[in-house]
Amino acid sequence: MADAMFTLCGQVVNFFVQPGGTSKKTGEAFDPRDKVQILGHVPLQDGKTKLDLVTLNVEDARPFQAAQGKTIRVPVGVYAVGKTVGYFIPQGAKPQLVTSSSQ
Repeated sequence: MADAMFTLCGQVVNFFVQPGGTSKKTGEAFDPRDKVQILGHVPLQDGKTKLDLVTLNVEDARPFQAAQGKTIRVPVGVYAVGKTVGYFIPQGAKPQLVTSSSQ
């Protein structure tokens, strides 16, 4: 994958499978989905940072499971959800371990 404009960098703190079910809004059935939770520092306007936990859908949680507790970098796409920002990992993207010298 070409270098992405946006990347997410943080520690893999959890991964899980969201069970399949039926959407309450549309009534459509959906399949189980692998999810990963990444904890990272979000910069603030005053130069400080805050911790934020981001939960993302992933094609396959195994690469993230192998990186649990470690800092990774992964390309993300960004979209608007009302007044907030949502993120997704592009299909085929894999996490890269971050070493202290590459942060």
